[in-house]
Amino acid sequence: MSAKVGLLGALCLNIATFAGLALAPAQAQEAWPTKRVALIIGYAPGGFADSVARIIGAKLGDRLGQQIITQNMEGAGGNIAARHVAVAPADGYTILVTTTSLAINDTLYKAKGFSSQGLAPIALPVSAPESFASNPKSSIKSLADLLAQAKRGETVYLGTPGIGSGSHLAAEYFFKILAKANVKHIPFPGGAPAKLGLLGGDVTVLSTTATAAAIPAMVSKEIIGLAVASAERSPAIPDVPTFAELGYPDFLATSWTGFFAPEATPQAVLVKLNAEINAALRDPEVKAKIDALGLIIAQRSQPDSRAFFRAEIQNWAKMVEAAGVSVP
Repeated sequence: MSAKVGLLGALCLNIATFAGLALAPAQAQEAWPTKRVALIIGYAPGGFADSVARIIGAKLGDRLGQQIITQNMEGAGGNIAARHVAVAPADGYTILVTTTSLAINDTLYKAKGFSSQGLAPIALPVSAPESFASNPKSSIKSLADLLAQAKRGETVYLGTPGIGSGSHLAAEYFFKILAKANVKHIPFPGGAPAKLGLLGGDVTVLSTTATAAAIPAMVSKEIIGLAVASAERSPAIPDVPTFAELGYPDFLATSWTGFFAPEATPQAVLVKLNAEINAALRDPEVKAKIDALGLIIAQRSQPDSRAFFRAEIQNWAKMVEAAGVSVP
């Protein structure tokens, strides 16, 4: 009898031990976060991604009860930061903050040193549509005017923030594939120089992301907004029509900022981060700051964010191919 009791006791002890081992990862996972979280920003201070990361990061730290640190790691169109995070420990403490470039670069770059499959989308919460604008001193007051000039055989000079930018690729796709109109691309080193090029008469049309850098100029009529590549009109520039309204329903191109983690990060951590980012965006102070940047907030679940990102890779791939550009 005592032997049976001893055997039973040993068996119970083993069961309890195995149960404890099985629960340990779950308990550790539930405890996240227990230390500071790093946001690795793929671009320089003051830019689109940097501004969003710092606004959301401040509120995220309060909600998680941990310090959020930010580190700018610009270069190679966001690839340096993306590669750094893709190979980081998948523990939820190293998060990438980047832009649409991550989806674009999947096709644009032939050798990045990492795969976008190695990054798990957490949230892609803010975006702004690509747009076309003209100089009010020119004869182009509408998209129809612009296309008429191109189809008459007059040279249309297209200004963009640079080769391989979302604004460049979207415009190339529109003119080559949808409008079937010839343009000559003039790249500038950023959005601000491109706008100056438009105002100086160096280019016929400007392709730019409709954010705080361009919206005030459209509102004041310093430049004329011709169309936005979103499903609905931008609340910040409601008098600028969508391409869909003008006969191009399939032309959708937006630039976004997204949060990503190494792919092997526990699903529970991804979901928690997604929920906390969405909650931060509902804070009136955060929302006001995002609105001031001219950005549109989108509340997506983590699975929906993953699906959206995969669709964006395919969407931008066709634009990269249409533009006929690539980077070794």
